[in-house]
Parts: sequence; structure tokens; C-alpha cells
Amino acid sequence: MAYDNNLFMEHLRKMIQIPTVSNADPDKMDVDAFLKLHAYLEEAYPLVHQKMTREVIGRAGLLYTWKGNGKSSHLPLMMTAHLDVVPEGDWSMWKYPPFSGEVAEGFIWGRGATDSKCNIQAYMDALELLIAEGFEPEYDLYFGFGYNEEIMGGPEPAAQLIADTLRERNVKLGCLIDECGGIQKTADGDQYGTIYICEKGYADFEFSKTDNGGHSAVPDKHSALGRVCEAACILEANPMKPVLTEAAVKQMEATAPFIKDEHLAELCRDVRKNWDELCSLMAENPAYNAMIRTTTAVTMAGGSAQANVMPERAWIVANNRLLPGQTLDDLWAHYKEILPEDIDIRLVKGSNPPAVQSTDTYAYKLISSIVEDKYPGLTLIPSMLCGGTDSRYYCDLCPTNSVYRFTGLSWDPRWDGVSHKVNERIPCDVLENNVDFYVRLFRQYGK
Repeated sequence: MAYDNNLFMEHLRKMIQIPTVSNADPDKMDVDAFLKLHAYLEEAYPLVHQKMTREVIGRAGLLYTWKGNGKSSHLPLMMTAHLDVVPEGDWSMWKYPPFSGEVAEGFIWGRGATDSKCNIQAYMDALELLIAEGFEPEYDLYFGFGYNEEIMGGPEPAAQLIADTLRERNVKLGCLIDECGGIQKTADGDQYGTIYICEKGYADFEFSKTDNGGHSAVPDKHSALGRVCEAACILEANPMKPVLTEAAVKQMEATAPFIKDEHLAELCRDVRKNWDELCSLMAENPAYNAMIRTTTAVTMAGGSAQANVMPERAWIVANNRLLPGQTLDDLWAHYKEILPEDIDIRLVKGSNPPAVQSTDTYAYKLISSIVEDKYPGLTLIPSMLCGGTDSRYYCDLCPTNSVYRFTGLSWDPRWDGVSHKVNERIPCDVLENNVDFYVRLFRQYGK
């Protein structure tokens, strides 16, 4: 099969040029932008739209269905990603305009280039190519694209609406694959694969204090804002205790050969034996620390509207990411224990961590075999995603415990971790490999 990387680039550029920014208030969402993206997908992928049934779910979600020929006994395969992107931020800080899809310096620039329009582009291009060659799946194939993943679903999570639609139809999935993961290339030339078998839960908690307010010229000893600032310090000084999860053990031990710090690498070769020392070392590194505990990050604050007015109500918000095995109730109990009684606690929104998925499944072994064929000798590391994806809404639809977060992308230092920053961009030369992974997956699944 011949791949046209220039065509892949053009498809992704055109998607980036449509500003599908999600909004926490559904009524403020620019639905027309999403509908414009729907129309572009239909224009760019005519064969996909001839073979697959497309439904609009909610305000702008998309559910594609292709009923296979029934020759395979495997449950359906589903691919998910999201149409929405985060706000672009300060335009003056962008090297190229955030919705230009500019091709320059070996990259495609723009909001959504990596998160996650590149996934939609790769799924669609892979299937379009296969259909042109006469492909017909022996299994049922679904694509599900939400429109508010970047705000963790908000008041009407699109992925939940799509999952509910499948649930009403009694659909059970054999495997679901979402964004994140892929081939990691280090600055030293090492290479390994990362497949996320679980992700952390999510919670926004508000902590507030009410007061009489008044004139700042005659303040009380403590203001409401002063009290919630004290609460912020308490939160940071009293994190949830570290917990060693099975997912973290697998990840650390598999990563040990690639850790440059020799002492740390030696400790990671037997995580349980060296847990006490590892725990203290990992707590000092934000990335490692997030693997071993539920995290709390104080991110927002508010008080009075003017400098000379004592606040009648002050508040802070902390964003939390929950370890698999811990719950919103556990976090709430922790906060009640460490904070003064006069601080009001409110859960703004949140969800418990989804179930950890198995590495002993047909789908996991298939992904591993595709990776091994493309990159002989490569280590595939089962890992825990510290962020969150729409995949969490589908876990109960997958009795095989095969919900994974993996792509065919090759991540290297050029990317600079820019998915939510200004100057989000993707190297032009990684698109072909991404498409190729899904071509192989769609061909081989169900065999």
C-alpha cells in the first residue's frame, strides 16, 4: 500500500484550521465550528462515509458504525478521540497563528495538532486507504468522537452520550483504543513503547470561607481570603499518602533499563523490595510523584472585586488526579481530616478512576505484535496515564478489559511536550507511521 504523507498533512492542516474549542458552558459552545469539521470529514473521506453509518450524538459528537461481514467471532473494535481543543491562549505568543495549520520548520503548527486531531486524521486516512483496496472488516468497527474531552466532559459529557447510545443497543466491545501512548524516543537514542492500561481519576474541589466583609481600613485579624490561603498551604503540606499500585510496579520495572540514573534504575528493577527508598526519591520528582499518589494542585482563587473591600466570600479550587483504587470519597475524607472546620468543601466535578485493564488479552497481544513487527526488539511498557481521556466512559462496555490508550506516533524531543502550550505542533514525518499502525490494526483485528 502506498502512503501519501502530503495528503495526510493536508487533511490534518484543514482540521486544525477549524477552531473547535470546547467550553465549560455548553450553551457557549460554537456548535457551527464543530459542524464545519463534520462537513470537512465527509468531504475528505468519501469512502469512509459511504461504508460507515454516521450519527451526530448530543450537540456535535460523532458515532460511526460499520457492521462487518460476521466472519470473526471477536467482539467489535472501537477507536475514540475528541474533536475539541483547548483555547489558544495569547495569540502574540504563537510563532505561527494557532488555527493556521502552518507547515514550517518540519512541523504542522496549530491547536489540536497533537491533541487529538492527529488521531482522527490517522484513523480516517487508514480506513480510507483500506476501503480503496477492497477492505471489508470481519468484525464490527466503531469510531466515537466527543466534543468536550478537554473540559473532562462538563455537564453533558459527549463520550458518555456516545457510550450510552451503544449501551442502549446492547453493544459490547472487544477492544477500545484512545489517544496517548506510542513510541518514545529519548535524546540518547533509546526507544520504547508506552501503552496506557489505566488512567487516574479526576476531581475539582472548591474550598471556601464566608465572612462579614467590610472596609479594608478596619480589617479583622483574619480575612476570608487569608483563611482559604491558609487552607491552600495545608493542602500542599499534607498530600495523600503514597500507594504502590500494580500498574506502577509494572511501569517502573519495565522502564528500569531506560533510566539513566544508575542507582534509581537499580531500585526500579525490584520495586517492592526497594519501596521505602524509592518512595522518598520519587516524591521529589513531579512525574514520578504522580505515579505513586493522588495529587492535589491548587490552581484557582478568588476574593473581593476591589482592593479596599474585605471579601464576604473567598475560595480556592484544587485539581486532583486520583490513583486507581482510590475514590472521591477517600479524597473528601482526607480533606475533612486535615482542614479546619470553618472551611467549606464542595466537589465541583469529578469521576473515580476507571478500572485497570489487562495485559493478558487478545487485543493487547495484537498491539504488541504489530509494534514488534514495526520495531523489532522494542520493549512495550504498560503504564498509568496521569491525565484523563474519554476512554474512561467505555470501560464497562468492554468485558475483555481491553481499553487502551495507544497510538502509532513516534514521540521524540522535538515535540517538546507542547500539546496544551502555545506553539502546539506535530512533526510532519510522524504522520505516515501513525496511519500505518491503524492500517495494520484494522487489517489484523479479528483474525
